[in-house]
Amino acid sequence: MTRLSRPPQGAQHDVFRRERRLPVGMVIRHLIVVLLLLSSGIGIVVLLQRLPEQVDLMVLVSQAISDLISGIQLLLNSMLGLGGIVLVSTLVMLAGVLMLSGLWRLLKLLKMLFFPPRSQGRRRRGARDR
Repeated sequence: MTRLSRPPQGAQHDVFRRERRLPVGMVIRHLIVVLLLLSSGIGIVVLLQRLPEQVDLMVLVSQAISDLISGIQLLLNSMLGLGGIVLVSTLVMLAGVLMLSGLWRLLKLLKMLFFPPRSQGRRRRGARDR
């Protein structure tokens, strides 16, 4: 084997290398995070256990459900009112368009009755004269 065809010596000995140790700072940081998470969870559980002593939980839940239902009723009422406003405004716009188109057609009819088109008659006379 020549030098060029041989793999580098570092690659041959990767299997026999010692594993790197974890840095002490990283281990301490993870340990602190674990302790903080556990203590926070335990504190919340203790708080939840003492909560029924201070507040009547059933009254609180029933009041929250009552407020939720009344809020949904108000929302539906307001949506119904808004839908009515949209419907009325659409009908007003439709009535306006229908009246304008009716007036336009009435004006065209009056124009045809009082001022008959003479351009067709002139063409016929002009064709006869030639």
